[in-house]
Amino acid sequence: MTDFWKDSPRLEAQIAGVESIIVDTLRDPSYPLAGETAEMVLSGGKMLRPALILIGAGFGKTEGRAEETDRIMRIAAAIELLHSATLIHDDVLDNADTRRGTRTLHTRFGVVDAILAGDWLFSSCFRLISENADKKSAQVLSRLVGTVCSAEIRQDLGKFAFSTTARDYMRTIAGKTAALFSLSLYVGAAETRTPHGRTQSLRRAGYNLGMAFQVIDDILDYESSAGVMGKPVGNDLKEGLATLPLIYAMEKDRENIAPLLAVRPLDDDSVAAVISRVEVSGGLARARDTAARFTGRARREIAHLPDLPARSELSLLLDKLLARTY
Repeated sequence: MTDFWKDSPRLEAQIAGVESIIVDTLRDPSYPLAGETAEMVLSGGKMLRPALILIGAGFGKTEGRAEETDRIMRIAAAIELLHSATLIHDDVLDNADTRRGTRTLHTRFGVVDAILAGDWLFSSCFRLISENADKKSAQVLSRLVGTVCSAEIRQDLGKFAFSTTARDYMRTIAGKTAALFSLSLYVGAAETRTPHGRTQSLRRAGYNLGMAFQVIDDILDYESSAGVMGKPVGNDLKEGLATLPLIYAMEKDRENIAPLLAVRPLDDDSVAAVISRVEVSGGLARARDTAARFTGRARREIAHLPDLPARSELSLLLDKLLARTY
């Protein structure tokens, strides 16, 4: 159980319930890697997307019924399984050695079995959704999977060109990260009969929160440490990804940075030199300003919501994500 939610007792208790549902869902003796896959899903992530489902539900009408709370937690568990499936597939595509400080599934069991493990999580997600969510939520979720795949393909096609524009970058993270944040708040609200206007405010808040989250994540790839991040720092560069700090730095200092990126494969010295140039050129500072703008937009949407405990939870989450170091 992550301690990220210790300042939100309601969420902490319900996320513990979500984790129990995940364990029960993945306890399948007929699946050869059930234990190892479940271990990866529960290996210390922040459980942000399930929490957003629960926060969204806090704006609706759960009527205090235990069975209704359980249904929402099952939908939240499905969202975490979906997210975990994409992480497993991402690790294969990126040939990543570690995830959350532990070896990735494909380095332990091979690419084929890791891909199948991700597919198994997708199937488990859709089973929970079909059993607990309404038809519209299921349709929204299925469209989201297509959006994520499109964004991933777009990103992969641009690897090592380092010519991605800020606009293309925003389009990619909108499809990969912001869409799932937005959907999570929306589905939680919609499943508890939240009024339409409130649901749309939550959708927009989730989008801006997701955009800020991903920009900050990409900043941390330049300035955190492997021990804190649970993965190598500078990993995006080694994977050929031009994220926002680099894009901004290249706009100002291309003549010094481009030769450093021409090394194949990018070695540790080249990566360290690029990171230094990105800092000196102001790329990191400008990216932080962009994250702050998205955060401000999310905060304005939250301000329109009614004064409920869920609004305080969402505001606290926003503050913690903006100040995080991992």
